[in-house]
Amino acid sequence: MLKALIVDDEEDIGLMVARFLKKEGLEADYVNRIQKAKEKIINGDYNFFFLDLNLPDGTGFDLVPDIKSHNNDPKVVIISAFDGINETKKANEMGVDIFIKKPFTKNEVLEAVRDLT
Repeated sequence: MLKALIVDDEEDIGLMVARFLKKEGLEADYVNRIQKAKEKIINGDYNFFFLDLNLPDGTGFDLVPDIKSHNNDPKVVIISAFDGINETKKANEMGVDIFIKKPFTKNEVLEAVRDLT
């Protein structure tokens, strides 16, 4: 079964994305902080990572090196209100697969999963 980790400081958004993914048959875990995410990344075996950029203890970009070093062929999706040229460029440089702008739709999340499987 495919597994996803959602990292977002807004609980309603994180749980909503988890619900979308679970309805599509994925296992989904949600955390709201970088440190909690790092623990999950090290101890879990995830296929998909949905990351917010603006977190209380860092940015979603801070997690990308850990994700890449602890997972085989991870699929990284940024979901963020920060979607400027700098963020998009950095996402591309770091090997992020998809950048979704907030506000987003259920279909955008599900299309990202379909496109990456």
